[in-house]
Amino acid sequence: MVTYVILNKTDVVETVDGETRALIDFSKILNRNHSMLRYSLDGTKTVVKYKGDQPDFLNGKTTYTHGEILVEMAKSDWTTEIE
Repeated sequence: MVTYVILNKTDVVETVDGETRALIDFSKILNRNHSMLRYSLDGTKTVVKYKGDQPDFLNGKTTYTHGEILVEMAKSDWTTEIE
């Protein structure tokens, strides 16, 4: 089963002198690098996903099932209404 976690972008990557550096271990999640992440519309939050045991750097974070993350991402922080 895949588990999802919403993180602040500042907990995932940092940019120094134009170079983006990972602050988490992408080898322990299904997203292989920061360019594979989906960000909120304002760019401040992102979703990571993993299978199996929870990586240590996600301890204490709220986890979501696939159905739960779909509900979260349908909110205005992540999606705009198409008119």
